[in-house]
Amino acid sequence: MSGSLRACEVLSRGGWSSASKTGAKQMSRKDAHAFAASLAATLMVSIVVFQAGDGTYGAVPADEIDGDEVVIVSEYDPFG
Repeated sequence: MSGSLRACEVLSRGGWSSASKTGAKQMSRKDAHAFAASLAATLMVSIVVFQAGDGTYGAVPADEIDGDEVVIVSEYDPFG
């Protein structure tokens, strides 16, 4: 799972680093939704698509999201 998170954002000791700072490619909104749907179906966990303050999109497991720093766009629940 850590490899999948690296595609959108990277967790560091100082918190989340933007994709542009880590060298990861930024995802479009469409790509973030496709990535989230795939992750939810594969991992069987709820995945949240979010938009960060810098306008980039990402997808992470719902239990790892910090709603204070991002805008939640949608959630993919494999059981719902």
